[in-house]
Amino acid sequence: MSESKLSQSFVDNAKDLNEDEAMALLVESEQKLRAIKEERAADEKLNAAKNIAKDLAAGYNSAMNYEKAKINFLLDKIAEIQDGSVNPHSGANDEE
Repeated sequence: MSESKLSQSFVDNAKDLNEDEAMALLVESEQKLRAIKEERAADEKLNAAKNIAKDLAAGYNSAMNYEKAKINFLLDKIAEIQDGSVNPHSGANDEE
């Protein structure tokens, strides 16, 4: 349950809430959450940091994608060789 993320004082105070009080707190929390998300989206420093991280990661991502493409190509090539559709005279497909 989400109680583990809440302060003990909030949990203790919320135990005796009636439905109207709980609904009012729910609406207030949803409004605060929306405001926090808007603040985060407008945070220039955070957005600049995200762009820096994205730029720094681009080289790694490109290298990883290249290696993944090589792996997929080689797996396909091995499958073709094993089923005899490529290099049928290479001897790789000969059964012993």
